[in-house]
Amino acid sequence: MSTCSVKEFVITKGEDNTFTFTIKQDGTTLPMELTLSDTFSAKLIKLSDEVVALNVPLTLDSNLLSGKVYLTIVSVDTLTLDSERGTKVDRYYTKPMYKLTISCDTANNGVFLAKIPTIYID
Repeated sequence: MSTCSVKEFVITKGEDNTFTFTIKQDGTTLPMELTLSDTFSAKLIKLSDEVVALNVPLTLDSNLLSGKVYLTIVSVDTLTLDSERGTKVDRYYTKPMYKLTISCDTANNGVFLAKIPTIYID
C-alpha cells in the first residue's frame, strides 16, 4: 500500500496501489465531513500528449467524519503505464510521466479540482 505522505507520488507496476487522501475544510487543517452523496474521481493523464491513461473512481472511508477518500489502482491497470529512467551516471532516477487530477463534488464544499502535477511509475 502506498501513501501520499512521501516526497514523490509513485505508482508501482505490477502491484495494487492504494493512496489515501484527506479532504480538508476550506481555510483550515481539519478534515471535511463527507456525505454519501459526495463523489470523487481521478484521471491519470500522460504528460507528453495529455491522453487519459486511467479514469478511476475514489471510495469514501466508512467514517465520513475523517474526510478520507481512497484511490485504488489495481495491478493489471499498472502494467500498461509508461515509465522512464535516467542514465547510469544519474543513478537511474525515475522520470515523471503522468499527472493526476481529482474531480470532487461535495455537499459541504461544492465542485472543485485537486491536482498532483508529477506522478512517477516505478
